[in-house]
Amino acid sequence: MITSAIIILLLIGALFLVKRMYPFKGLEYTRGEVADIIENFLDGRGGEWDWDEFTSISIKDAYLDGIRCKCASLRDEYPPQKPNEYCSDAGAAIMRNFVKELRERAA
Repeated sequence: MITSAIIILLLIGALFLVKRMYPFKGLEYTRGEVADIIENFLDGRGGEWDWDEFTSISIKDAYLDGIRCKCASLRDEYPPQKPNEYCSDAGAAIMRNFVKELRERAA
């Protein structure tokens, strides 16, 4: 019993050290990739967990992470008016504007 507790504590300590040595700074996406993720979501082409991953995990680039955060909050700011929608038409229009802006800046 004591041996198991010691092993568990050593593993936790090792994980803590590894995390301190290699901090996670966010996913690396290009502007085009973020535009694709948003557009695929709006058009219903994304994978089952793509949108959840996009809105839940930070992006290394601060500008792109700001867009990610805004997309994640649109459901609350622009509640859906129909069942099975993520947000209202106004929220979807904001996301489409993000796609347009990202494509222009990626070129």
